[in-house]
Amino acid sequence: MDGYTSVGKRVPQRDAVVKVKGSAIFTKDIKLKGMLHGKMLRSPLPHARILNIDVSRAEKLKGVRAILTYKDTPQIKFSISPTWADKLPLESEKVRYVGDEIAAVAAVDEDTAMEALDLIHVDFEELPAVYDPSEAMKPGAPIIHDAFENNIARVINMECGDIEKGFAGSDLILEETFTTQAQSHSPIETHCCVATCEPNGQITVWANSQAPHSLRQRLSYALGVDASKIHVITPFIGGGFGSKIDLEPSQAACVLLSRKSGNPVRISNTRQEQYMFTRLRHPTIEKMRIGVNRGGKIIAKEARVVMDNGAYNSHGPAVLSYNNVMFSTLYRVENIKYEGYLVYTNKNWGGACRGYGDPQVTFAQESLLDMIAEQLKMDPIELRLKNANNPDEVTANKVFITSCGLKETLKEARDAADWAEKKVNKPRHRGIGMASMIYTGGGSIGSGSNYSGATVQVNADGTIHLMAGAVDIGQGSNTVLAQMAAEILGVDPDNIRLTTADTDVTLPCMGTFGSRVTLCAGNAVFQAANEVKKKLLEEAAEMLEANKEDLEINEKRIFVKGSPGVSVTFAQVASAVHYKKRKTLIGHGYYNGPEVVPKDFDPVSYRGYPSPAMVFGTHIAEVEVDPETGRVDVVNFVAAHDLGKAINPLLAEGQIEGGVVQGIGWALTEEVKFENGRILNPSFHDYKIFTIEDAPKISAILIEPIDPNGPFGAKGIGECAMVPTAPAVVNAIYDAVGVRIKDLPATPEKICKALKEKSTS
Repeated sequence: MDGYTSVGKRVPQRDAVVKVKGSAIFTKDIKLKGMLHGKMLRSPLPHARILNIDVSRAEKLKGVRAILTYKDTPQIKFSISPTWADKLPLESEKVRYVGDEIAAVAAVDEDTAMEALDLIHVDFEELPAVYDPSEAMKPGAPIIHDAFENNIARVINMECGDIEKGFAGSDLILEETFTTQAQSHSPIETHCCVATCEPNGQITVWANSQAPHSLRQRLSYALGVDASKIHVITPFIGGGFGSKIDLEPSQAACVLLSRKSGNPVRISNTRQEQYMFTRLRHPTIEKMRIGVNRGGKIIAKEARVVMDNGAYNSHGPAVLSYNNVMFSTLYRVENIKYEGYLVYTNKNWGGACRGYGDPQVTFAQESLLDMIAEQLKMDPIELRLKNANNPDEVTANKVFITSCGLKETLKEARDAADWAEKKVNKPRHRGIGMASMIYTGGGSIGSGSNYSGATVQVNADGTIHLMAGAVDIGQGSNTVLAQMAAEILGVDPDNIRLTTADTDVTLPCMGTFGSRVTLCAGNAVFQAANEVKKKLLEEAAEMLEANKEDLEINEKRIFVKGSPGVSVTFAQVASAVHYKKRKTLIGHGYYNGPEVVPKDFDPVSYRGYPSPAMVFGTHIAEVEVDPETGRVDVVNFVAAHDLGKAINPLLAEGQIEGGVVQGIGWALTEEVKFENGRILNPSFHDYKIFTIEDAPKISAILIEPIDPNGPFGAKGIGECAMVPTAPAVVNAIYDAVGVRIKDLPATPEKICKALKEKSTS
């Protein structure tokens, strides 16, 4: 037993009841007096020059209160980093994908706003378009951004060791090409924003953002407004998966429409708009080569990755770099080469999506390793065990690994899935497959890049108020942060009042992504709560005429050890401090990881990627394949994850289960279909996500090596839960029917085609 009273306990989500009752307030529920409804005019063409925009007819429509074109904006390009900025809130010269924003309207109701959009006339000069990243890189391809030759937005070249010598010394070399598809995040809640602009220039924005503090800074940059004038509030969020990190052009337009009209404005995506015009998971073409010796040790590996960026950057440059880090860091390999290209196309821009480039490269690497295991006549799990990372090691690409439970995940998953038995004795057309993974367990560190702040205050009546910049997007971080504060202060988590995601109240937080909140925001809470605890004990010691070291806290009461009758309550201490000493019982925490970025860190390739912790996992899928129809049923699933100390095992298991289901969808059914740059399946009916009815039995196993950089030893779990799912499923399909799917998703049509080719070969 670890002796904790709150940490490590299966505490239900603190917002579960209000969500189930329907009383939780989401952004779309916000209704302000005089509020107008905004809509965006978007390009019907994938690539065209804008010759003229005529809004005169729309301006005359009754009920229209404001119309924006690029002339009403500062025309400042934005992205997640000014270095990568290539997008305007409203385009002025060119449109680059079907959906590119051209104008915005605010009207008394949505129907009037939609009618006004129809009255705006835009003259285009249509330009040749390119949709395939390989074609876009060729000489003579249409240029999407003039500053980027061959449409290449970023190039990564990284080599460790001696790659040619490594392959020359390998006994077996396999090379294959794998492709992955665009995936839509499909959050239940669509993007929505409400904005008000006061006469004094103060701006208030309600937005379902995963990063309200970052949104504040990006709005400031894109609109040319001082950040001190912008107040961002994030209500409840109905899922994000990376789709709600960036500044949306509609958010900038919402603010400008409010300023121009003098009224509050709301812009909310319909489901079709959410599918057609928001960011997607980046598709990839990954040519991979791995060399091993006869004993199964990986001697050399290389990857050439072409990543489809879509029309604009968003997170693309970082996603490509993460793709490299995850490929290069997983397993102990000395000779590594990575070549990556991020390529513009005339399609929806790619963005952050759960796993951030890791699922794509893990699909390729874990599929190829299974092919190698077959050639060596070696068990796939044994192959991974021979090459698994270890704790406290520095990899060939200069990534420092602190805690590491990869071997434990392999062994625990193997036992739980009854792997040895099912590999030998299984019904016909049933197969079992596995895959492992690595991911960052707490974002990156240093140079202000991984910040999270928290404040803990004990009020005069003894109530405890935790204020944190991090956002709970459904994963349960509010519950976890409250558990940490409660553990330190010796109270029940229900005694912690919580305010999060309000830029006027909370210290800055980089955002909810990168599996970083538990570690980063948790460390901030850890610091803040301990600072308050120290002050409480000092004040109580004075009141009790005792030594601070002799005091204990339990249930909001401070008492002398061994003498529970000699005590004071939190309220008594806080009241005395507030009213007699005129002081405040408050503590602040601010975490940004170790302050020094390793000298080996390369900001392009991410060699020496400085994460405070890395997490590991192993998934095992059991499938049944119908050879007549190609249908795949996942009948059982085991997911073992190294997440450091599980602050809340119940919520960690929920994250794993959700990630597995999302990963199965990506593996088997989910694909954004395009025709000439236009999305063909923009609905839940046509875009096939897995639901609870489709979910198999999932056994989640928590491996808990205590990490020195995490609060209570915790790391992350949110994103990594889907990373190895697709290769585990595809490897199981091969085990079931002997066909290897290298192009996701593994649809019935592809399986039937492969089976037919196999039977005639």
